[in-house]
Amino acid sequence: MKTLALSAMMCLVAMTSTAQVITSDIVNNAYLSVATSNEGQYAYNVVCDDNDYITTMYVYKKNVRLNGDIDLKPSCQYQYEYAADGMLLSRTTYVWRNNAWQCTGRLSYTLTDDLYSVEYSRWNQNNDAFDDASEMMTYSLLPDYSASNISCFLRNHGGDAYQLAWEITLIGQPIYFHELLAVK
Repeated sequence: MKTLALSAMMCLVAMTSTAQVITSDIVNNAYLSVATSNEGQYAYNVVCDDNDYITTMYVYKKNVRLNGDIDLKPSCQYQYEYAADGMLLSRTTYVWRNNAWQCTGRLSYTLTDDLYSVEYSRWNQNNDAFDDASEMMTYSLLPDYSASNISCFLRNHGGDAYQLAWEITLIGQPIYFHELLAVK
């Protein structure tokens, strides 16, 4: 089920955005979008490097008391790594469990001339390292970095070859209108 949800989310993001390659600007803009809203159940804080790239994002669950005070409970943490040009190379996820940050997984991003790929690796507590990637999404890119084709690949074990789970071609898709999908 997690695979299906991740695949559906990544496909929706791909179909609704012209810029498929994630950069520090996209990460910063996403943070500013959620952090400046007083609505919602979460609060955010970030650490930036000398280039103003977000290197760590902390997410806190808001708990509003009866008197109106707000308590913040750590929820998750994202650590970002970038290439020199600002392209996102990886995002590592941690969750708050038993009063400590515990690593859960990593998304690794790779860009070649006409292909952008994202691989997901789970954290293995027994080995204290990431397992080989178990899922991969590839985006075939047009010259403007918009996606023309998206493929999802899965594998059961780290040494196995990836198997195509599904594929979608985006050329000729209708224009996306934010208002049509707005939740009210």
